Amino acid sequence: MKFDPHTFDLPITEVIEEVKEQLSKSNTLLVNAPPGAGKSTLLPLALLEENWLNGQKIVMLEPRRLAARAIAIR
Repeated sequence: MKFDPHTFDLPITEVIEEVKEQLSKSNTLLVNAPPGAGKSTLLPLALLEENWLNGQKIVMLEPRRLAARAIAIR
């Protein structure tokens, strides 16, 4: 059974195909969407079966956490 991200009602589903296309051309992409859009939960799952991923990892950065840690260290 193959995962179908389009069965979820989250805003990120509208751009999944565009994200796949862009990542097939380049290995870096910034996604900016409001909290709860599905960036961290749905998008990585939608990308796992792509041929261009070829068993590699998906690395996601959460800028707010990085900023909070940097401020805490200062």
